[in-house]
Amino acid sequence: MRRARFLSALPAVAVLGACSLFGRGVPGETVTLEINNNLALPAPVTVYAYSDVGSRQLVGSLVPDKQAVLRFHSAHITGSYRFVAVVRRGAQLVSNSVSLTGGETVTWELRNNVLLVAR
Repeated sequence: MRRARFLSALPAVAVLGACSLFGRGVPGETVTLEINNNLALPAPVTVYAYSDVGSRQLVGSLVPDKQAVLRFHSAHITGSYRFVAVVRRGAQLVSNSVSLTGGETVTWELRNNVLLVAR
């Protein structure tokens, strides 16, 4: 009986192991976010993604005067999103709303708050 349970669990363990081996984790969709933190007053920022249904997800943080590539991952990305850069002093920079379906590369230049989406 134990052996049967053990053998039936092996395929699931193999799949999970393969996912972690190749850095994939749980299946889902990813959006690449290229951010230029070129604010007029240099400051570190923390970036969040807000969906049109109100959910918020931490995307990552950036140091002042640098560019970075962050990845926004979710089971289902399809919908409208706004990105918010929060400065440690509490100020926020909110992007325009963009429609995403997963797989896009979003470029966000913070100084002028310009967002470009490449599919």
